[in-house]
Amino acid sequence: MAESTDQRIQKILRNKAKEKEADDLEKKRAKERSNERQATADRVRQKWTADTYSIAEILKDFEQKMSALELQLTFQDTGQKGDALAVGHISGRVSASDLQVTLNVHPTGEIHAFQVPKTGHISSQFTSPSKLSVLTADRSQYEALILDFIEKGALSK
Repeated sequence: MAESTDQRIQKILRNKAKEKEADDLEKKRAKERSNERQATADRVRQKWTADTYSIAEILKDFEQKMSALELQLTFQDTGQKGDALAVGHISGRVSASDLQVTLNVHPTGEIHAFQVPKTGHISSQFTSPSKLSVLTADRSQYEALILDFIEKGALSK
């Protein structure tokens, strides 16, 4: 038995209402995900700001403890760049060799740390094997990360 015109109209209206409800739900979920990402990025930014002081203190401590390596290091937070929520630069010298390390902090909190290749050594970029998140990082984890690069710099001669 064929549907009546009124039945067909009601069916069309019900289907359209279901589509609108599904679209509204997806928009709501997308907004929630966006808010969660923004909240995470805000927490990352706040924690990074606090951590920059710790990183600078670690560098000074290492300079004193490893004076035999003629260690001279500075830290600079250079703000946001590209996909990175924050970028930090550690620069200086270790055993009379230049050391340039970049810390890219992503909105998820993940830190990508790498040593800028030396002139003439394009293929020798060193990326730290340490996996680190700003959200969970403590002083000892930053120390381990920085020591990766100091050790690499001290042994690169």
